[in-house]
Amino acid sequence: MFAQKDFSLTDEEYSLIKEWADNHDCTCRVGNRPSLSCCGGEISIIFTPTTIGIAKSAECICGSKLDLESI
Repeated sequence: MFAQKDFSLTDEEYSLIKEWADNHDCTCRVGNRPSLSCCGGEISIIFTPTTIGIAKSAECICGSKLDLESI
């Protein structure tokens, strides 16, 4: 099990995700944003606690993924 953590994004990480969400090659794009969700939850932000830190990634409902650690 992992210890309780605060999960947050830096301003730079948020900007990277927003730009990626607006511009990646999305198969479910409607207008200028991906959207198949009635609630607008097309992008998931995933925090994975590890023994050396917290891995962060984003995933679109089309299946496209952005690994913030590789940027």
